[in-house]
Amino acid sequence: MKKNILLAAVGFLFFISGTDLIMAQEYKPLAHDVKKHTVMELYEPDLVLSVDERKHLKEKRESSIALRKSVLDTLDISERRRQRLLRKLDENPFSDQMNKTMAEIHFEDWDWDGEDQ
Repeated sequence: MKKNILLAAVGFLFFISGTDLIMAQEYKPLAHDVKKHTVMELYEPDLVLSVDERKHLKEKRESSIALRKSVLDTLDISERRRQRLLRKLDENPFSDQMNKTMAEIHFEDWDWDGEDQ
């Protein structure tokens, strides 16, 4: 009985010492070189949009996608067709098929006093 307890204690100590060695290893992530310019920027800098212009275009694109989603939610169509159109909108919001399916709708601000702006 004492022999079993002694063997279990020695085995436990070996286990603890082995895990201690495993834990002592350090993980060194690979250093990635950061490129400040793409190849296009190096050779044709006038063709590349600035960061502000890209952000503005991205915001414009996201707002038009949100507008199209809100229009699809308000259309009087079947739920199955609505879900299909929403999936297509997520895949490619400016495809020819999407433009054919949904007419270009531009909302105008309406003055509720009876006058159009």
